[in-house]
Amino acid sequence: MGKASTNKKVARAAGTGGGRTNRGRTPWTYYGVILLIVALGVLGTWSSRSHRINSLNAADSTTPPTLNATGYYSAYAVDICGKIEANIATPKKNPVGITTQGDGIVHISPTKNSATGAHATLGVFASSVGMKLNAAELQLPGGKLYTDGESCEGKPGHIYVQHFAYAQDKTGSLETTIVTNIHLDNSNMYTIAFLPSTKKNSIPTPAASVITTLTSLEAAATASTSTTTAGSGLSGTTSSTTAGSTATTTPSTATTKAPTATTSPATATTTIPKAATTTVKATATTGSTSS
Repeated sequence: MGKASTNKKVARAAGTGGGRTNRGRTPWTYYGVILLIVALGVLGTWSSRSHRINSLNAADSTTPPTLNATGYYSAYAVDICGKIEANIATPKKNPVGITTQGDGIVHISPTKNSATGAHATLGVFASSVGMKLNAAELQLPGGKLYTDGESCEGKPGHIYVQHFAYAQDKTGSLETTIVTNIHLDNSNMYTIAFLPSTKKNSIPTPAASVITTLTSLEAAATASTSTTTAGSGLSGTTSSTTAGSTATTTPSTATTKAPTATTSPATATTTIPKAATTTVKATATTGSTSS
């Protein structure tokens, strides 16, 4: 009995870590390591998010469009399996100043730094008007969702963007940039398409009416810029005034000098006749005396 009891005590001690002192000890080191890992994770997430926000909010002053820019437009169209969809209606909200007005035109006048310069992208436009757009999905506001590989004209469909560099460009080029990062250039056109790969080289331009609207807006913006530049050219006005004033002063000076020149001949004329008359008379008188 005594030996069995001793064996039980030894087994019990081994189960508790070797003695009574370890039985109630809290594993603070373990908890501390777990807490440190969690804290580092939270700090890393916050730092990454803060950096991202600061990056988005930093104004890009080197690339148009700038903050509150005017006269900056792009045209767009959406081609789903060979059909040009209707223009997106005017959204109720315009969160960053990149929107549309139901005319197939992207009206770009950034109201936030996150939409200026290189940040003015097709992805920002899509988000602003309620369109889902990425490399694998395309969905117009309130419309059907099209996903990469889904059947389109009996073949797997994919998302493409054809970029037309100016209003009269009929060919364009297929974008290779990530669709959401495509920059919206002034007076350029973009056709977003969901098509089979066999049709990616024949993506059409936006509708003729949209192109006409873009051309008109471009002409109006150019005229407005020219008028503003001419009207604000104060240095030109000063130059004209100065030139006119100087020209007027110079002839006036010349006129003043002219009378001076006229006076001198008059003096000479007066002097000569008087001297001549006196000399003649004197000669005549002398002659008379001799006789």
